[in-house]
Amino acid sequence: MSNFTEPKRIIRSFAAVIAGSWIYCLVLAPAFSAQNYADVAAEKSKEIGIGFTVVALLVGAIWFFIATKKSRS
Repeated sequence: MSNFTEPKRIIRSFAAVIAGSWIYCLVLAPAFSAQNYADVAAEKSKEIGIGFTVVALLVGAIWFFIATKKSRS
């Protein structure tokens, strides 16, 4: 089975994308900004974190269902 259609790897990959976007929003962006940490973290979470999470969940769910359907056939 290809890595692109293995359900466990799909879940792990999209979880890593979501975790990476939140690490950026809550740790990296505020650390490299001159503004207040809490303000930058809240702003980036609203602008980037939520959007990336929603998109990654949608794309991951579609990919997962296609992969599981393909593996059953």
